[in-house]
Amino acid sequence: MDTIIALATALGESSIHLLRLSGPESKKIINTSFRPRNKKRWEEESTYTLHLGHFYKDNQILDEVLVSRMLAPNSYTGEDVYEINCHGGLLVAERIMEECLRQGARLAEPGEFSKRAFLNGKLDLIQAEAIVDLISAKTDTSADLALNQMEGHLSRKIHKLRELILETLAFIEAGIDFPEDDVEDLDRNALLKYIENGIIEGKELLKGSKTGKILREGLLTVIVGQPNVGKSSLLNALLQEERAIVTDIPGTTRDEIRESVNIGGILLQLVDTAGIRES
Repeated sequence: MDTIIALATALGESSIHLLRLSGPESKKIINTSFRPRNKKRWEEESTYTLHLGHFYKDNQILDEVLVSRMLAPNSYTGEDVYEINCHGGLLVAERIMEECLRQGARLAEPGEFSKRAFLNGKLDLIQAEAIVDLISAKTDTSADLALNQMEGHLSRKIHKLRELILETLAFIEAGIDFPEDDVEDLDRNALLKYIENGIIEGKELLKGSKTGKILREGLLTVIVGQPNVGKSSLLNALLQEERAIVTDIPGTTRDEIRESVNIGGILLQLVDTAGIRES
């Protein structure tokens, strides 16, 4: 694989920007451009360390930076990974990125760091999806669910169910293919117990998936009713702000108003509608 680089922080001005570099040439690029304050400590090549120094283009200082070093295979992508913390001007980050590109790196595609983590066995697909869920989480409950999934709890449940199914299938196939051979017998009741346990585990996973979808995406909640019965007042009360105009005149709300609110850890996608009347 080639070496990739990307801006890990949002575009614009901020206190710091973070550039992530991963791949076989990342060490060479960093050693060429980064000059640490503590050279002896840098040369120890210890992983999970942070180093202060200057980032250079030839003999020109581009910025004073902090470089995080995470060496393969114990990094997010499973490759040598370096994170360059520079000052938050976009021009500063662009100049550092351009220098890395000049030395052979290329811009990472969207999600490519997680893709490499998956290809290198650092994540499975469920854990990769959980990263997206965590980033887009709108409530504490959905964030906790995503973290739980990232830790591999759901993956272990699926792996356990898969092993149970394969074990049951192996007993059945052995009894069919080798009826006269000395194959370990599994009586009918025990076999039915295996199958029943598999069905129970599968139903629990399906039940959890429905709950997880609600926690991730929220519930679409439409407020409907006759004109001037307090639909917009209810919306404002739930949001704790004056989002919709409220008057005594029926028909004040003509177009739907959409807002989101966190109630008890569940995201409600609220829709305030015009009053129902005879046409």
